[in-house]
Amino acid sequence: MKRAVLYTRVSTVDQHLESQLLDLRQMASQRGLEIVREYSDKISGTKAKRSGLDQLMTDARHGRFDVLLVWSSDRIPGRCGTSSKYWMN
Repeated sequence: MKRAVLYTRVSTVDQHLESQLLDLRQMASQRGLEIVREYSDKISGTKAKRSGLDQLMTDARHGRFDVLLVWSSDRIPGRCGTSSKYWMN
């Protein structure tokens, strides 16, 4: 069974981490993935420092999971300059 992690981020008060997590947990279950960790941030995507994403990237470099599930691809990148730091590591 592949090890999966979930990443959620909200940046406004009308967004909810829990609804994103419910969708991602269902997706993991449907695909037969084992969820080994959930990472979350409550911060604007334009901020360079995001504790949840920073920890996710550290764990990725250490091979602690096989699959990353994200509710929407816009939950990760922020500004292009910010995202390039992560994807080039």
